[in-house]
Amino acid sequence: MRKAILAIAAFAALAVAPATVQAQDALGGAIVGAGAGAVIGGAATGRAEGAAVGAVIGGTTGAAIGASAGERRYRGERVRVCWEDDWGNRRCRWRYR
Repeated sequence: MRKAILAIAAFAALAVAPATVQAQDALGGAIVGAGAGAVIGGAATGRAEGAAVGAVIGGTTGAAIGASAGERRYRGERVRVCWEDDWGNRRCRWRYR
């Protein structure tokens, strides 16, 4: 049974490509978390029930962490700020408010 759990966990880790994780952060976190939870739960208890409980807890936690990691931070409105330097030249930069 342990070999099957390890094989499933390895397949789940390989199935999650970086592009998939970026596009679907919560799903990627759930898959990785469930795989890791199954391995840890199965190794800790030595039974299939422990692996199943570990997969559920790991999947739930992984989905929550993946969803929060996928949130993009908004920096504010981008505005153009211009001024005149000491020699009369106009200088401009883009800044965030």
